[in-house]
Amino acid sequence: MRKFTLILLTVILLPAFPALAQKGFYFGAGATGISTWIQNQNNYGLPDFDYRLTTAVKGNLTAGYDFNEHLGVKMEVGYGCLGQKYGDTQKDTLYSRRINLNYLMIPLMLKYTSSGDIARFYMDAGFELALLTSATQDYMKDGKQDTMHWYNSITKESFVVGEKDIKKRFNPLDVMFRLDLGSDITLTKNLFLNAGLTFSYGLMDINASDYHLKDYKENNYRYSHNFYCGLNVGINYKIPED
Repeated sequence: MRKFTLILLTVILLPAFPALAQKGFYFGAGATGISTWIQNQNNYGLPDFDYRLTTAVKGNLTAGYDFNEHLGVKMEVGYGCLGQKYGDTQKDTLYSRRINLNYLMIPLMLKYTSSGDIARFYMDAGFELALLTSATQDYMKDGKQDTMHWYNSITKESFVVGEKDIKKRFNPLDVMFRLDLGSDITLTKNLFLNAGLTFSYGLMDINASDYHLKDYKENNYRYSHNFYCGLNVGINYKIPED
């Protein structure tokens, strides 16, 4: 117990020692290969399709500030394509669907970094604003675009299920909780590489209120949420202190 208490006090007090402080700004760029999902698909009251593995790449510019050796904040401005692939055979008819949700993504996170001269563990946690810039789909029936009209019980109008541009069917903003885990690796005195895992889950329903249509099986509406996870790599330059 005494040893555990000593370790705990060391972790808490270590950032306060001026000799270890490494304050300063840094900036960089990165890319992330992601697996992206939509929890609870919205097929407008038609039978759901099976989920398919969906992958994408997102890029970002990074800026951060370290208060000391261990604690800091990080902000990114990036662009990514979220969404989901589906595929199924129903009554001898082959369906495939790919939803592309393109977002301007702005995370703001707190960062904890461990000690180390060459490699340092990091953990980032915070919230990510996702601003929808476009939303499209490829909704295919036996290899051709599905042009079936369906009735919207909310707007009291018919619509084309397989319509290409579907931005009006989604909310313009999502707020996501994001967690990053990985390592910062020193390359030179002021240059470092970061590599690690990233996880982000949308806290808001992505569907516009006019498309809160009841599902096929349960006859009720279910909120849909963005989710992605992946591997990110970036390179950063730390501005030398005077």
